[in-house]
Amino acid sequence: MTSSPHGTIERTPEGGIVRFDRHLAFPIGEVWASITEPTRLADWWPPFAADISVDLREGGSLVFAWPDMDFPTLELRIVRLEAPTLLEHTHTSPGSWMRWELESVPTGTRLRATYFVPDVDMAIERGDVLGLHHSLDRLEPALDGRPQAWDNDAFNALRAIYAGLTEAQPRA
Repeated sequence: MTSSPHGTIERTPEGGIVRFDRHLAFPIGEVWASITEPTRLADWWPPFAADISVDLREGGSLVFAWPDMDFPTLELRIVRLEAPTLLEHTHTSPGSWMRWELESVPTGTRLRATYFVPDVDMAIERGDVLGLHHSLDRLEPALDGRPQAWDNDAFNALRAIYAGLTEAQPRA
């Protein structure tokens, strides 16, 4: 297992699991809304403007369309839902998934984000892991009513950290 600030990477025979554990000084309902409501998601998750829709039910989806970019629409299928404590959905690579676990704690909410990928190095190289890390860095300011724009310098600093993690690991 390899650690980085706010996250761990565990290589498995099936691929890898990337985990982030954040303590947020906000009630669970606020954090849940930020990961399930389109306007709240837009404040912190995507790197640029997105038209987001959410069909919040098992079998439903989170859809990210990019009106100003020539990128394919991203559709994530919801596979597990236990509001307001668990959201699990598919992710971008075939076989990948994300799990969001929320727990009410005396100081707010503990958020555990788990990302399974069939190929950890590819997910790092493509920027999926870095993007998730940087987006999670933007979540708390968004919860506080101060959404922050995507910061390419911060993203590139994360790229340097994670590049060292891939270089240190043998490829399967």
